[in-house]
Amino acid sequence: MEYLYHGSTVSGIKVLEPHKRFTPAAKIEYAAIYASSLPLIAAAHAFPWTSDEGIDFTINDGTVVLSVPMILKDRLNQPISIYKVSAEKFRLTTEEETGYTWDTEESIEVLEEILYSSVNQAFRKLGGTITLI
Repeated sequence: MEYLYHGSTVSGIKVLEPHKRFTPAAKIEYAAIYASSLPLIAAAHAFPWTSDEGIDFTINDGTVVLSVPMILKDRLNQPISIYKVSAEKFRLTTEEETGYTWDTEESIEVLEEILYSSVNQAFRKLGGTITLI
């Protein structure tokens, strides 16, 4: 694997910096940059949400389905950026259960930024599914 993808609501980033994130399922306790081999997972994590709010995603044969409560559907209208980075300094995040998440504790230079007008647009263009519940 040569490249990974990181999602954010912040555009124009040239270097990604490690941050500590709240990850209840994985219980990750260190500052890191998280990226995925699947651009759709980066899109799913590009905007703020927690499972406690009823938002979740599943992966079936590489296809990502994002489930969002109807009351939170406006969050899907946020512009997002997907950042393409070299996979060289990343390791598989063993604390995370999907098998599609990688992390590094080092700063990483962005190779390419792909802008989307919304989470909805990113999922449409990347072939994912959003289900409003």
